[in-house]
Amino acid sequence: MTTRSSYLDQADDVTAMPGFGTRRWSWTIPAALTALLVVAAASAALTWRVAGARAPSDGSAEAGFLRDMTDHHTQAVQMGLIVLERTDDPLVRTLATDVVTTQQGQVGQMQGWLELWDLLPTGEQPRMAWMGHPTTGPMPGMASLEEIAHLEGLTGTAADLEFLRLMIRHHQGGVPMAQAILERTDREEVRRLAESILQGQQSEVTWMEQLLQQKGAATPADTPPEHQGDDADHGDG
Repeated sequence: MTTRSSYLDQADDVTAMPGFGTRRWSWTIPAALTALLVVAAASAALTWRVAGARAPSDGSAEAGFLRDMTDHHTQAVQMGLIVLERTDDPLVRTLATDVVTTQQGQVGQMQGWLELWDLLPTGEQPRMAWMGHPTTGPMPGMASLEEIAHLEGLTGTAADLEFLRLMIRHHQGGVPMAQAILERTDREEVRRLAESILQGQQSEVTWMEQLLQQKGAATPADTPPEHQGDDADHGDG
C-alpha cells in the first residue's frame, strides 16, 4: 500500500488510480462515509465490550476530548469535501480524500464511544475545559465562517492553496489536543485513537507544506496573517 510520504514521488501513479482526476469522487464519498460510520460504530462496540471497564463520566477528559475532536474533525471533513469539488490537482485530491475518509471514520468511532458510555454528543462544560483551557470561542486551528465561504468561492490552484493553508493550521490546532489527552487518559482505546491522530496529522502537515512549496507558495508559518490568502486570490478563481 502506498504511504503518504511516497505520494509526492509517485504523482504519475496517483493520477492513474481509479477515480482520481474525475468528479465522481463527489458521488462516491458520501456512500463510503456511511460505510465508515457503520464500521466505526461496530468497532467501538467491540472495543468497549472487550475492555469491560467502567465508562468515563460526563465531565471526564475522555468525554471532553471526544466531543471537541468530533467538532474539530467535522470541519476538516467539510473543507476536504469543498476542495474535492474544486481541485484539478491529483495530489490535492488524494490528500483531501484521505482527510475526509480518515477523519469521518474517526468521528463515527468517537460518537460510538460516547453513545456506549451513555453520554450525550455535547456536554455542559466549555470547549477545551478538559485540558485546562476553557473557551467559548473557536478551538485552535479552526477556520472562521468567512474563511470557509472564501474557500467555497475559489477553484483550481487558488482553491488548492487556500485549502492547504487552512488545513495545515487546522491540523496544527488538533495536535495539542491529541497530546493533551495522552497525558490524561488511561483508557487504551482512547490512547490508540489519539496516537493515530497525532501521527496522521503531523505526517499530513509535512506533506501539505511540501505541496505548497511545489506550487511556489509560502506556508502559513512563513506568511504574515494579513497576507495569507494573497496567492490564492490571484489564482484560478
